[in-house]
Amino acid sequence: MTTLDEVIQICREKLASTPPGEARRLFHGRGHYYAGFEHLVVTSLPPVLHIASFADMGEDTVQRLIDGITSGMADVSGVAYQHRAGRRTETKVWQGDVPEEHQVSEHGLRYWVSSLRNQNIGLFLDMAHVREWLVPRMQGANVLNLFAYTCAFSVSAVAHGAETVVNNDMARNSLKIGERNHEASGHDLRKVHMLAHDLFKSWKRLRRLGPYDVIIIDPPTNQRGSFVAEKHYGLILKRLSDLAAPGATVVACLNSPFLGHDFLQNQVARWAPSCRFQEILPTHPDFPERYPDRGLKVQVYRA
Repeated sequence: MTTLDEVIQICREKLASTPPGEARRLFHGRGHYYAGFEHLVVTSLPPVLHIASFADMGEDTVQRLIDGITSGMADVSGVAYQHRAGRRTETKVWQGDVPEEHQVSEHGLRYWVSSLRNQNIGLFLDMAHVREWLVPRMQGANVLNLFAYTCAFSVSAVAHGAETVVNNDMARNSLKIGERNHEASGHDLRKVHMLAHDLFKSWKRLRRLGPYDVIIIDPPTNQRGSFVAEKHYGLILKRLSDLAAPGATVVACLNSPFLGHDFLQNQVARWAPSCRFQEILPTHPDFPERYPDRGLKVQVYRA
């Protein structure tokens, strides 16, 4: 069993080795790698420490955790605590100063986050290594970013020489944050298209803006009313032949505890048989998974 002191030590060591202002997952219990703390997630969003728990930890334990992590760490000015119970999520300022939103860094690029927003803070750090993996493939590329959310892939693409990026997401407000993320890194927004449309009704427009040298498919796990992997993933893959340039890099992602790597590979074989499997990207080292098939899956194909 993992002890609270061990959790604190892991967090402190990561904080001490992280560049100033850089966002980072300090502790990832959700991967079932740390027995007894499967409910706990700790993230540094400088200058805010964000703690999320999927179980009732008790106020004394939460305070011991916070005191242990922040003792002597002058760059932590506030703590946000989030309690998740099923579909119910409550986030509050536990102590100090926690702004409604602020900017953090990832590999030198700037992103807006909200430590007090329920569920997602605005930046998926478990994809940071995938953005880095794509860097050498972005120079001069035309990029399609599906389920773009706040456009972190797009920001990284433009920063590393992409010619254009097309971001598609039904959530207009998320794409607005994406525009602000680009502006925070000083990007020319003329290189960026924001399409706040239902993907499954937008194929003609996407095809007109293509073909694409890099295609990123990063859907929600299961979003009722808009995306269910078993039903909809194949509908995307069957369109790749219309969207991809010859030899395009296709990054297919899925974060479902119920669907493993076999599901993705079988879907590609059925709906996009001309795509050739290249490799599986490992999970980010800050997000250890005891059961890899239950966590984030990232597969690379060549169109």
